[in-house]
Order: sequence, then C-alpha cells, then structure tokens
Amino acid sequence: MKRFALCLPVLLAACGFSPAVPPSVGDLLSAPTALNVGGQVVTLDSASASGAGGFGVRVRLNSRDALPALRLDGVFVVSGTDLWKSPLRAAGAQGSAFGRSGAGVQPGETVQVVVRLRDAQGRLLWLRDGETRVGTAP
Repeated sequence: MKRFALCLPVLLAACGFSPAVPPSVGDLLSAPTALNVGGQVVTLDSASASGAGGFGVRVRLNSRDALPALRLDGVFVVSGTDLWKSPLRAAGAQGSAFGRSGAGVQPGETVQVVVRLRDAQGRLLWLRDGETRVGTAP
C-alpha cells in the first residue's frame, strides 16, 4: 500500500492531472513576454493601481492579426519577492482582478504582471508583461 501511495502522484501526472501547485516567483519571472500561438504572436498589456480600497489589475492580450483561441485563466503580480494572485473576470482578450486586502504594493512601485492562459486544447500557457508602474486607485 505504501508503494501505491508513493506512486500515486506520478500516475496522476501521467494521466494529465496535476495538483494545484502555485508557481514560484522565479517561474513567473521567466515567463515569456511574447507567445507564438498557431503562427500568431501574442503579447500582454497590463495596468495596476493600489489605494485605500485595495489593489486591482487589468490585462489585455494583443496580436497583430486576429487573436488565437486563448482563455485568460488567472493573474499574478510579482513585486520583489512578494506574489499576489487572483482569478480574472475575463471577457475575450481582456480581464480584470481586484483584491481588498491589496498586494502589499504602493503606487509608483514597479511590478511584473503575468497571466495564466489556456489554449483551445486546454494546455496551460504563461505570458508576462514588461515591468509596469503601479498607479493610484481612487
């Protein structure tokens, strides 16, 4: 029985199931700033703001031509060694997230925004915006 319990994670991974392990800050910072999906180059634009009411971020996928079938699945904001993550409210190529507890970042601070995407086959993709400065939220 012990052997089976030790092998279970390997068996699940082989079947396409992976436990929800959050990515590390290093993994997020190594995400590409452009993806080639089906011959289309996709990039990310983001804007974030922090204030007394909390922290929010907006993201938008961009492509020179029509965007490939991608679904925004989550957003991560890296500030130094701190990480803020949230599901996204998404509509097409745009999404937003808001947290009342904030991300521990201050207006004017530089952050990296990374989105988790799913392609038409359900594969997980990561896309990072270049450094962006946090704005002031009302």
